[in-house]
Amino acid sequence: MITLTLLHPIQSIPVQHWTFEHEPVIRIGRSTDNHVILYSAVVSRHHVELRRGDSQWEVVSLGANGTYVDGKRITQMPIDGSIVFRLARSGPNIQVHVGALPATAAKLQSNLPAQKMKPPLGGIATDEAGEPTQSGEVPLTNLPIPVTSQPEEEEPQSGVLTQRSTAMDVENEPDQDSLSPISSANCTHPRAQGNTLFCPDCGQPLQVMQTVGDYQVVKTVRQDAIGVTQLAWRNGQNVVLRTLKPEWQQPETVEAFTQQAKQLLALEHPGLPHFSDFFVIEGKPYLVRSRVHGQSLQQRVSQRGTPTQAEVIASIVQVCDTLDYLHQQSPSLVHEDLKPENLIQNAAVGNPTIVGFVSLKSLAIGEQTAASPYTAPEQRQGQKTVAVDLFALGPILVYLLTGESPSAFYAQREQGFRFYPEYVPGLGAEFVTIVRRLTSPQPEERYASAKEVAAALLDISITA
Repeated sequence: MITLTLLHPIQSIPVQHWTFEHEPVIRIGRSTDNHVILYSAVVSRHHVELRRGDSQWEVVSLGANGTYVDGKRITQMPIDGSIVFRLARSGPNIQVHVGALPATAAKLQSNLPAQKMKPPLGGIATDEAGEPTQSGEVPLTNLPIPVTSQPEEEEPQSGVLTQRSTAMDVENEPDQDSLSPISSANCTHPRAQGNTLFCPDCGQPLQVMQTVGDYQVVKTVRQDAIGVTQLAWRNGQNVVLRTLKPEWQQPETVEAFTQQAKQLLALEHPGLPHFSDFFVIEGKPYLVRSRVHGQSLQQRVSQRGTPTQAEVIASIVQVCDTLDYLHQQSPSLVHEDLKPENLIQNAAVGNPTIVGFVSLKSLAIGEQTAASPYTAPEQRQGQKTVAVDLFALGPILVYLLTGESPSAFYAQREQGFRFYPEYVPGLGAEFVTIVRRLTSPQPEERYASAKEVAAALLDISITA
């Protein structure tokens, strides 16, 4: 048996613990494929490994900012019974104890929150899990340790994470809700003040808008025609809640929300956030997912200009892979609201992550649905098939390649009212052909699958 204990950054008292019995290697870092996940900007995605040899355990440092024991940087060190090491010069302290804990320590540990252990996911992590955004803002903590606003390779100067709005982080958009904080956590730490969401010392939320079941809502991220998306906190983890507006809590809508939520809970893909919980309170459904950090593709274009043709192709091919995974579910899971704002360039893995699920646009028929240039015409009649997701890829391609709003290229011309890619300035002939097929008013004339769209785009890449 081996026990890992997170120590309080100031008082050095135990805060949380993890116990392992059979794992030969225990990985610690920011990425969600670790056994122990620590969300701090100075902690690398894969920072430390504890490896069990023939006769004893050893600590192996992998992180860019180093691992320290008694103030000295180490690369590898045997564990003789017990050891305390720090991740980076100013990061969290972890105490490691091999074997059964002494009685007094075991009693203390029993009063701490324990992390349920499961093997790490293979391959690439499906969410960013603590990756700093390109604005310099970092994710909120999931453990009571200081978080900073510095990139991984630098040591922080301050432990305060301010509640600032930035277009660089899609989960930190300005509140579109008039709710003000109704309570504050019982936190008396000296740095728990000012315009902060979480205490930099203990990690508790400082401003709570409302409590939903076990979740404390700290911020409204966005509202749309049918639902509300909020940032929430539970047991040391920050998550995103998606629910319906009160006027949409009707049996048909709640049932559609529930069915899609249950499907999402069963999915695991690098191009999707991790969906972790679903519950209903007083007839109101809630879907819980991980928070995704990084720029949306809309933000990327508006702030940095259009990507290169190769970058656009690579991004959309990855989106097509995720769509193909969704569409092959039984029944097919249709996103219904694909647009650049809902494609986040995940700062942790570098791939686009699709967010904005449970929009239920097929049920929200009206002006708000018809206004989007990424909406297929049949959606306005309440139709929902994989073809509506494929349609959206056409205007998305035009926006990414040119920076032009797709709305400008809908017109009543020789072939009736439709999207005319041939009138888009600077759009190459190969892209015109693909976009024209994607945006056909007749669903049966579009590509048969997202995989076909990806193949057509890769053909352009090969011949370019």
